[in-house]
Amino acid sequence: MSDGSGPGIQSRRATILGWLVAVTFAVLFFNIIEMPRTALDQRESLHAWHFSLGLVVSILAGLRIYWWFTEPKPEPPEGLPERSFGFNRAILLALLLVFVVETFIGFAYAWGAGHEIVLFGVHIPDWIASSEGLRMSMGYFHSSLGFYYMMLFTIWFFYGCYQRLRFKTSMKRLFPGERV
Repeated sequence: MSDGSGPGIQSRRATILGWLVAVTFAVLFFNIIEMPRTALDQRESLHAWHFSLGLVVSILAGLRIYWWFTEPKPEPPEGLPERSFGFNRAILLALLLVFVVETFIGFAYAWGAGHEIVLFGVHIPDWIASSEGLRMSMGYFHSSLGFYYMMLFTIWFFYGCYQRLRFKTSMKRLFPGERV
């Protein structure tokens, strides 16, 4: 590894990216929860934050996926079978992939609905003409992927709790940026 980490230890870059993805997504998740609770005529700033934070999460997740495949795979923690560790890795990779795909679908949905996309104060021109069919199909897909990553996160968390009980692994390894 480029930063001199020992065998089975994740690189510092991957650890930092893990924390950045988690923290940025936590802020985005708060935005997602607040949006339906806000009056329709007051959502403009929430939409701008949603688009901007969604793009940041997507870019960070894309970078994490890139380094996932270019760095050597870490070894499982002491006492954790390779297959069990591999299942955790598969779930986390699926989460990262969904974060990346969700952004493209979200932009298609926003353009289909006729929303003005603002990224960090910069207005992005429409690349796709608005249409009810696009709005509906991409909107449902965007929402269902949101529920999908919540389901994946829940499975990942409870499987980590199972590993704690069954294999006596540390719960700390479920923190972002740990050995996965």
